[in-house]
Amino acid sequence: MKNELFFSVIVPTYNRADFIAVVIDSVLTQRYQHFELIVVDDGSTDDTFAVFSRFNDKRLRYERIPNSERGAARNHGVRVSKGDYVTFVDSDDIIYPHYLTNACRCLLENGRPVFFHQNYEVRSSTGQHVRYTTTIRGDVSESLVKGNPLSCLGVFVERQAALRFPFLEDRNLSGSEDWELWLRLSANYGIVTSDKVCACLIIHEHRSVLGVDENKLVMRKNLALHYAFQDPRVEEVYGESRSRMEAYCDTYISLHLVLAGVNRHAPKYLWLALRSHFPAIFKRRVLAITKYYLLNIFRKSA
Repeated sequence: MKNELFFSVIVPTYNRADFIAVVIDSVLTQRYQHFELIVVDDGSTDDTFAVFSRFNDKRLRYERIPNSERGAARNHGVRVSKGDYVTFVDSDDIIYPHYLTNACRCLLENGRPVFFHQNYEVRSSTGQHVRYTTTIRGDVSESLVKGNPLSCLGVFVERQAALRFPFLEDRNLSGSEDWELWLRLSANYGIVTSDKVCACLIIHEHRSVLGVDENKLVMRKNLALHYAFQDPRVEEVYGESRSRMEAYCDTYISLHLVLAGVNRHAPKYLWLALRSHFPAIFKRRVLAITKYYLLNIFRKSA
């Protein structure tokens, strides 16, 4: 394939010395060679730089910033990037050798859309396959109403648009900063997707999104919607769906609580969800909440 696009692969990292070499290897072994790899060290206090220093490749760059959270690290990477497109890969995930090849082909075939996403799979830390992500088809705005089906893995954004629409750097939003941005990008540009699996999100016990703090989950939900709806295009595209978005956020909180074995307040958020949008009761997530809620009761009584 003719190298018509130049990509900037941005990897934010914080104290991931045990993981960073794997993701760097996965990027440097891409079949498509027209790229740069920017590792943005978000103030790590471990051996991240020592691991990085083992690599000797002119495509590889290291940027260190004071600890500012993932959104700020990604934004820094965008500012110093030189690519036509930027793509974000977390430091504990990996991309497959055809990741950039497939992206380049899809972007060119679709007239170089501003916002693009390709599929990935989820595996455990032992390599066991967990699931594939759900390919977005039809009305993308409908998919984003229900939550964040994208993650950051697999997302490509045209660099100038990424500069115009950065991640919000509010620490209290951390964990939902990507969904908030996807809402703004989707509302303003739409999105093109590919169902080809090109990367792997690895589930391990240290993943930052797996922690459960009820107050933080609620704050993230409220901030994400508050910030997103400040954009007039988001209001125009999603305004009539806001109550549904509130409902899906509340079921997300309820599910995370019961998965963590915290039954006490889970019903409250399920009730809030049904009050906002009663048809949410027919969704699979409500069945999962009910299942784990009852399992928790059984375990405590056993």
